[in-house]
Amino acid sequence: MYFTRVHFEMLFLSVIICTSQGRESYLERCLSNLTQQTHSNFEVIIADDGSQNGIAIAKPFSAYFPLRYLHRKPDYCVSRSRNLAAAQAQGEILVFLDGDILLNPQALAAYSAHLSFRYQDLLYGYVGYLHHLQSPSFWFPGVQVNWWDSRFEWQDNRLVPNPKLFNHAYEMAWAGNFAIYRSTYLLLKGFDEAFQGWGGEDLDFAERAVNQGREVHFLLDAWAEHQIHDREEHFHRWPEDIKKKKYIFRPHPPLHYTVRVKGSSEALCDLENKIRTHYLPQNCEG
Repeated sequence: MYFTRVHFEMLFLSVIICTSQGRESYLERCLSNLTQQTHSNFEVIIADDGSQNGIAIAKPFSAYFPLRYLHRKPDYCVSRSRNLAAAQAQGEILVFLDGDILLNPQALAAYSAHLSFRYQDLLYGYVGYLHHLQSPSFWFPGVQVNWWDSRFEWQDNRLVPNPKLFNHAYEMAWAGNFAIYRSTYLLLKGFDEAFQGWGGEDLDFAERAVNQGREVHFLLDAWAEHQIHDREEHFHRWPEDIKKKKYIFRPHPPLHYTVRVKGSSEALCDLENKIRTHYLPQNCEG
């Protein structure tokens, strides 16, 4: 099997959340799910690319965990948001989340557990990225989410990794939900701020990490829903012809390590059960 068991420890984590204009309601639900985490030893740093009242939405959550809010003028550069927040992080491990992600309650504990003995890893959680598959959220029934991660396949009523994951994993290293040691972030000098708008900066970051001897792997315990939002917003429609930098997909040499999909049997069973009983029955394309 592809799945290996992890053991749990309580390292201090810095959860870095990036948000932007018009996403206040998504942020509120993202933070709400963080209050349910079984791992309690963490801080939250929010980098806000120009929302109007995100800070008012976030403030009540400071009663649940240490929280800092960094608001800046909008420029549609998520790399700059991540770098700004990471520069203030106190945690040994950085967990990067987009503000529309809903983490399952065991996700932070799982990141802490695995990275406590695997400093070289970049771990990417399962996230519903496939836009045309939608369902009510498991945690917020009135909210529509994407729940299917196209890096995986559904075979014989079971979840299995897409074979593409094991080739050049950093080209599937999507940064909406992942964790690394702060030392790795510092080694790489953060995300490249030449990337603007949506996409590319995360793949570049992961490729640079692999080239520096780090490893990209995937962690099912850190699974999450993705709240549905407007795909026509300016952040996603940044004109290609004015972008300073774009990620180039090209042939690469073989990886220097074996890519793994990690996770506990409990997490795998839980996710598969939710797919069978909650997400698939409510989706006409399931």
